[in-house]
Amino acid sequence: MGDALRQGATGPIINPMTNLLSVRQVAFILKVHPLSVRRYIKEGKLKAVRAGGNVRIEESELQNFNKALTPKVTSQDVMLRVKKTIIKTFNEDDPFLRLKARGASFVLSEEKKK
Repeated sequence: MGDALRQGATGPIINPMTNLLSVRQVAFILKVHPLSVRRYIKEGKLKAVRAGGNVRIEESELQNFNKALTPKVTSQDVMLRVKKTIIKTFNEDDPFLRLKARGASFVLSEEKKK
């Protein structure tokens, strides 16, 4: 559990300087349902402490769990996203420019020069 939990004469002792979060707080931070947090604890993905009959998660354990969940963005991923962006220019063949509207007229800059 880290520095927050150590074995005492009567059982585990929790360091009072460590921030312990409830299941609801962790669920709010991770944007998941509280039952999902309990499932992560049961599966061993997220370490928790029982304090006074309540399940508590150390803030450091939550940060470690969150690091494992977030995908690492590489420069190659960024380049792939940039290549997918296509800039489209309008010309007189575009069907959008052929639309007729009341009181509106649109002239391309090349036609204005004539």
